[in-house]
Amino acid sequence: MDKQSLGLYIHIPYCIHKCGYCDFNSHPIKHDEMETYIDALIIEMSHYSQKYSSAGQLNTIFLGGGTPTTLSVSQLTRILEKCKNQFNITQDAEITLEANPATIRSDELKSIRQAGYNRISIGVQSFDEAELKLLDRAHGIEEIHSTVDRARESGFNNLSLDLMFAIPNQTLGGWENNLRLALAKNPEHLSTYNLTIEKETAFGKLQSNGKLVMPDDDHQLELYKRTIAFLKENGFHHYEISNFARPGKECRHNITYWQNTNTLGLGAGASFYMNGVRSKNTNLPAHYIHEVNKRQTAVEFSESLEPRQAMGETLMLGLRMLKGISIKTLEDRFQTSFKTIYGDIIASLQEKELITIEQNQLRLSEKGLFLADSVILEFI
Repeated sequence: MDKQSLGLYIHIPYCIHKCGYCDFNSHPIKHDEMETYIDALIIEMSHYSQKYSSAGQLNTIFLGGGTPTTLSVSQLTRILEKCKNQFNITQDAEITLEANPATIRSDELKSIRQAGYNRISIGVQSFDEAELKLLDRAHGIEEIHSTVDRARESGFNNLSLDLMFAIPNQTLGGWENNLRLALAKNPEHLSTYNLTIEKETAFGKLQSNGKLVMPDDDHQLELYKRTIAFLKENGFHHYEISNFARPGKECRHNITYWQNTNTLGLGAGASFYMNGVRSKNTNLPAHYIHEVNKRQTAVEFSESLEPRQAMGETLMLGLRMLKGISIKTLEDRFQTSFKTIYGDIIASLQEKELITIEQNQLRLSEKGLFLADSVILEFI
């Protein structure tokens, strides 16, 4: 096995409540279960650290959810200490904690920073109280400001904010004001997500009953275009469809994912990709705990990808990044002719001016960026 940098994702599935638009693997807080959940995480961690001991160093660690900040500071510290004990971690590793302003006390942030977390991603979603209420968020504007300000005071010099656009009734001016207020907090990174409605969510049911009306496609596109222009005007690098960063502050963990390179996943519902094998853990926390205690792992699905399938997935993920993907690197990695497999698709997309190829680098065109989902699906 070739040594390389690895990413580690740890899923914390608990939330104080499920937001109406959420289709992630999240579950109600069960305080009597959470400590045994961490026990199971550590068993699973030990199993994979031994299995992949020669795979390379951890370059990124990302605690996501759910809501990782439903855990106590001591629990978050315990998880990271075990990571450091079990894995070979690079000195400059990016260690991210997702935080919800509703579930983290501002006085806890200093202890979290001292534990070793060096990047924090705060789920703001909106700086507008009415929009927060519509989104069914548990926090308000005051909690946002106190969380972000205390994170800075606590030594987090790599701070990311999540925002959501195309919220029902959101105007272009209202969205610009959200962006302006976000920039006033001086983040190093911004993730801006177009609100999409999945059928099985609470919002999906409201929409199907005609009780939730989403902005039309033209307005959503207008909001997205303004996002790109506004953030570029303010010094942010647009490096992935939904993500913007100050130079050098791109999220290294997510780049590992978009490059479809080795990433371990721990916890209920975690998916991971190691050495051409894609795996997924069981979703329910109680079942996850039971399975790990029984067999040290909770994988419910595993699949070895054929080179052509792996190449297709790598293409789909790589095209999310604005720099695109090197055709030569792709062919060298999978020992497969790119033109033989995708020649006709590429010709069609080039004719429609949705992609460009320059110096052997395949990327979305400006037109293709605004139709990214449909372009990427061509490679399935």
